Amino acid sequence: MSFEGYYQLLCKKGHYFEMDVYAIGDISDFNCPRCKQKIVWWNIVNTTNGSWDEMGNRIDGYVELKLKYQRVCKECGVVLEEIYEMPKTKGYRL
Repeated sequence: MSFEGYYQLLCKKGHYFEMDVYAIGDISDFNCPRCKQKIVWWNIVNTTNGSWDEMGNRIDGYVELKLKYQRVCKECGVVLEEIYEMPKTKGYRL
């Protein structure tokens, strides 16, 4: 049986991104693609057997992150940057 899933990652500055589990070797050697800061928090989302059960409950381990700051272009409304809070109880800290 194979494993399917992805990492949720936060860098030192709070940038959030996701990467396939097979795209990263050692997380401690990986840097944020946006600002090049080190990864300080990560979580594995396991989608091998789907993300939801028959009752509509999330079963894949996804962590809903809290948005701390959002910078938006005043002229066009495009989101330029989002900074997330570090989860205190779930995931792993480096």
